[in-house]
Order: sequence, then C-alpha cells, then structure tokens
Amino acid sequence: MPFSTIFARRAVLCALTALLCTASAPATLPYQVAGDVAESYQLLTTTYYQPIDPQALLAAASDALVDAARKHGVTLAPPALHVGGDRDATVAQLDGAIADAARAAHAQPSDFAYTAIEAMAKATNDRYTQFFTPAEFKAFNEALDPARIGGIGVLIEPDASSGAVRVTFVVPATPAERAGLRAGDVLTAVNGVPTKGLSVDAVSSRLRGKPGTVVAVAVQRAGAPVGPLEITREDVQPPTVVYKMLPGQIGYVWVIAFGRATPSEFDAAVARLNMLGAKALVLDLRNDGGGYVDSALDISSRFIANKALVTVEQRGETPRTYDAGGDPSISVPVTVLVNQFTASASEITAGALQDDGIGMLVGARTFGKGVMQSLTPLPDGAAIKITTAHYLTPSRRDINLRGIDPDVRVDENHDARFGEVDNDAQLRAAIALLQKKIAVKD
Repeated sequence: MPFSTIFARRAVLCALTALLCTASAPATLPYQVAGDVAESYQLLTTTYYQPIDPQALLAAASDALVDAARKHGVTLAPPALHVGGDRDATVAQLDGAIADAARAAHAQPSDFAYTAIEAMAKATNDRYTQFFTPAEFKAFNEALDPARIGGIGVLIEPDASSGAVRVTFVVPATPAERAGLRAGDVLTAVNGVPTKGLSVDAVSSRLRGKPGTVVAVAVQRAGAPVGPLEITREDVQPPTVVYKMLPGQIGYVWVIAFGRATPSEFDAAVARLNMLGAKALVLDLRNDGGGYVDSALDISSRFIANKALVTVEQRGETPRTYDAGGDPSISVPVTVLVNQFTASASEITAGALQDDGIGMLVGARTFGKGVMQSLTPLPDGAAIKITTAHYLTPSRRDINLRGIDPDVRVDENHDARFGEVDNDAQLRAAIALLQKKIAVKD
C-alpha cells in the first residue's frame, strides 16, 4: 500500500477520533456562570419566605431551556432534571443541561444560564422575586443610588404656560445654587438653544456635560429675564430627597426613594428647614416605591423613640421586632402624604408613624406591599432578588395586598404638581391639618 494512502487513512482515523472525543466530552459552564446557577438555586430553595418545591424550579428551568433553544432554531429534548440526593448533585444536573443547551444552540452559556435562573425565579409566582442580568442590576442600583453626573444640580419639569421647562428643585451646594437659580425659574434656552417644545430629557442632556465645562442658561423669573447665567458644571449627586419651605413656615420634604444616602439627605433637609424656622413638617411619600428597609427605619426613628417600628417574620425564624432607640430628632407636628404608589419601605415608615400617632396620613390608600426582599449579587455581576420576609406594622397590622388607609382621604386633583400648594389638593389638606396644630401649639 502506498505511503500516501496509509497517511491519508491515518489522517481520517485521527479526525474521526477527535470528532468522537469532542462529541462525548461533557459541556461545562464557565466558573462564574456556574456560581450564578448554584447560588440562585440555593437561595430560592432555602430563603424564599414560604417553602417551595425544588422540583417545580427545575421543571421551569427545563421548559425555559427548550424555549430558548427553539428561538435559536434548535429542537431540544426537555432535559430530565430531578432533585438529587444532595443540592450539589441537583445543581450539577442543572449545570449540565444549561451547558448542553447552549452548545447545541451555539450560544453563550451565560445567556442560557440567565434564562434558567429567571425561569426558576418566576416559578415562585411572586412578582417581587426577580433575576437581574449584570446590565439590569446596574440599572436597578442606579435607580436607588444614582451615580454622580456632570451637571449644574437642578430638577426640572415641563412648564405648561411657556412650553419651556422650569426648575422644581435646586440641589444644595451645587453650581445652580451658587449661580442663584431658584425653584420656579423657567429655563428658556440652554447654550442658545430655545427649550420651548423640548422634552425634559432633551433639556437635561444639554445641561449635563463634562465637569469644568460651562453651560449658558437663559432664565425667566416671574416673567422677567434673569441673566443669561454662565454656570460651570461639576460632579453632582442626584438627590433622593427634595425639600422647601411652604407658606406659614411649614417645611415640605419629599422622599423620592429610600436609597443608602437618603437618611443623610433627609437629615440635611430637616436641618435646613429648622434653620429657616419650620413650625411643622409635611413628609411626602407619594410615588415612593420603596428601597432599602434600613433607610426607612432610620428615617422613621427620627420621629419615634423607644417604640416598635416594624415586626419582621422570616421562614423558620422567630418574628423579630425592630425598635427605635433614643430621642426623636423631629418634634414639630407632622402629616404624611401617601397614595397608591406609596409602597414597600415607604409603607413601613407610613405605617409606623400612623400607628404611633405621630403623623396623620393624608391622600389615598397605599400600594400594599407587606413583604421584604433580599438582594444578592452573583459572581459574574448579575443578581437575584428574593422575597425573604413578611412584615407587620407596630400594631401588628398585615398590610400585604391590603395597603394602608389614610386618616384623611383626599383624591389627587387633575394635573397635580406635587409640592405646589396651588396645584396639589392633597398637600393643601395636609397643610390645613398642620395649621390647626400650629395654632393650638402657639
């Protein structure tokens, strides 16, 4: 047999051997992705506030992998996933199914791992238990703890009368405050571009820029031109607390969300209002969807001392009551504004103040989210948020799916502008209550 023929046959045999070896080699997940899967499964099966059948999680993951493969044009037999003798064995099955499906679809293993984890989270039938991809987790964090941005330090909204935008809040110690901008100022142009007809986002993008650069702002105040002002941009922290003094020396504090920095922002706002001679306080929790429970408890403790703030019930644990300690830092009369979007951590604060009798609630029934979630970052930058506890107000009211009824119900007026007395019926009702208390105190 010619040498060339022998060489060719050996080459074919080697190629076939390599192909067979490759086909039989088990698919594996990258280390960090495997960590995502293992930790998510472990947390869902052990920390979800109600016992959950692990087999239901695996069935959901199996179905999701088949659907994901189909979207890649691949028909996949449903992976036979069963709860093994121990958690490691079960996770190993799940890892293998994810890796095999990703290889069959010629897709990234992380994409299929995320699909499986998301399906398991949804299998709890709890809308608050969620999986976040790295990008989604970043966006979630920024909503509660906004990153610093290059800008001047104002919040703006459309101005109906002029068609431009107007300032609703000037962040303290920012270029805007130093330049003399005030809440109510109308910004008619930015760098020579008229703002009439532009969206808030479009105007915001023009106000923002690299720290150290200058932006020219044309301003109208009470119908008369001011400026134009040339303002040097700086790194500015977007606020989670907005405040101002209302007529009659009534302070107004709107907590937009309960982020990590919210208690310190809240303290700064109250300190400033006290310096201005505030005789009473409106705490606005409307449209506040919650955030960090610790921040809500911190702010609640500014009003309440040595009393219960909330009772937390967790799976397999004795209920725990969290109390406020020390003396309250706020002693003036208080009313609390709430509506149907007051939820979660903001309901903890509203419930504590109502139960203690510190502040009457004004507005509409709250959302009714009486459960808590634990947020766990995962190895590759993703995260999973799981409902791990159920809470009760200090008087042990269960508000989940019920909400909190206000002491004084006031419907929101059409085209309401929160924080503006003339355009906010709920705020006017809160002020009326405080005026009576101020009169008695004086």
